[in-house]
Amino acid sequence: MIEYRVLFACGELTVIIADNTPVLVGSGQYVDRGEPGAASLSPADIAAEAARRALAATGANRPLAAHIEALAVARLFEHSVRGRVLWPNPFGASNNMPWSVANRLGVRPRRAIYSEVGGETPQRLVNGFAAAIHRGEMRAALVTGGEALATVRKGARAGVQLDWHEDVAGEFEDLWPDLEMTTEHETRHGIVYPIDVYGVFEQALRAELGLDPAAYRARIGRVFTRFAAVAAANEYAQFPTPRSAEEIATPSGENFLVSEPYTKWMVAQDAVNQGAAVVMMAAGLARELGIPPQHWVYLRSHADVDEQCILRRPRLATSAAQTLALRRALDDSGLAIEAIGFIDLYSCFPIAVTSACETLGLDPETGPTLTLTGGLPYFGGPGNNYSLHAIAEVVTRLRATREAHALVAANGGYLSKHSVGIYSNTLAAPWAPCSSAAEQRAARADTGIVVEENARGTGTIESYSASYARGAPANGYVIGRLHGSHHRFIALPADDAARRGLFEGEPIGREVTVVTTDGTSAFTMA
Repeated sequence: MIEYRVLFACGELTVIIADNTPVLVGSGQYVDRGEPGAASLSPADIAAEAARRALAATGANRPLAAHIEALAVARLFEHSVRGRVLWPNPFGASNNMPWSVANRLGVRPRRAIYSEVGGETPQRLVNGFAAAIHRGEMRAALVTGGEALATVRKGARAGVQLDWHEDVAGEFEDLWPDLEMTTEHETRHGIVYPIDVYGVFEQALRAELGLDPAAYRARIGRVFTRFAAVAAANEYAQFPTPRSAEEIATPSGENFLVSEPYTKWMVAQDAVNQGAAVVMMAAGLARELGIPPQHWVYLRSHADVDEQCILRRPRLATSAAQTLALRRALDDSGLAIEAIGFIDLYSCFPIAVTSACETLGLDPETGPTLTLTGGLPYFGGPGNNYSLHAIAEVVTRLRATREAHALVAANGGYLSKHSVGIYSNTLAAPWAPCSSAAEQRAARADTGIVVEENARGTGTIESYSASYARGAPANGYVIGRLHGSHHRFIALPADDAARRGLFEGEPIGREVTVVTTDGTSAFTMA
């Protein structure tokens, strides 16, 4: 075991670092901004390259391949819908991503894992592996992932010929999620595409703030110009271009509206070629491999909490599960948010950032920097693997800084699944696993919201979705409360006038008439 002294203003504390203490000891990242061609890497190639860099960055005095007992690979974005490919990929993919990556690295793990779907999964894997290392179930783990979506899309248009098909043997754990993030009733009425659903949350917050759409877009621009500035200085960013608040907020031919209130440069950009990886191990093994303690990064605390389906959430402008996860992790860390010098908040859509800031007591426009990478719209949104880039940044920065702390908040689904990690390069107490079981029970408890699936009568709009197709108003839906019962409903436009009403004036607060036929509810504007 190792012991070291932690100095405080009023004295010092000796902390024993037991051999089974989990530590992060290396990270690596990769980006390709070039045009697609014969040398373009496949997702498995990218994940393996990021992993090689992470393994090399540990500084171990001998090769690590023989020590890796668990290898987890982030699920490819194209595999994020059960039973079908999310979009056509003419180049193909591996049938077994964990072993495709393992074979490239010369690693023979006891556990090969294909992660579940969601942006929270890298942080959730780190949380789980830390606990497993502490229990003595493994001594070293590697988490990696890669996407080549830019090559797929640009290459297909350019007629590039590539063959990424792999038929690889080997058993692996497929962590397909059990959690249903929507009900069949919600799906039937349009709660499908994240860009539209997050718009519902944004509109609810906009109404609470008393802003019109233009003023709300301006607010987003002021928040996200700071993210773009970080991306512009990041060597691994896919889109390293500074953007002004006005450029982000103003619809244009290039920055077209995609779904209210979003312009193109307000949302995650997934046309990326990026990969990231981190190496974790027991402190005893790190010592055996000659990795100095000053290069160890500790997962000081963590939390995982999942949310209700959308229509059962009392307040549409935030996520109670996100609040519970952030507070649990902060409480267990023993740190105030002011003591945390490095923060990365998941930024697939602006509401994910502003909702977290509300809980943390931070001003998203003028407070501390809220991203280590530049965020998903500007750094890039590599599918389910973004937060692994944030964690990789944490490892790099904390290894180069004395007595510093970092917070990573990751999000998946429709503000549905939340994983938080608070990291430090010192420990103030012996490491112990954290539990957010009580928070999970609270998040899934009955909220008292009654969803009326056979909605009839008049009601008032709480929030709405309004999507565009090639810059022109297309379609949407409303969520509201029925008069009298106050039951919540969701409904599609019954006619062109109702559809137009989603794009004109202020829909929130307007009265509608709802009729349900064969399980589908439709509304007309009063």
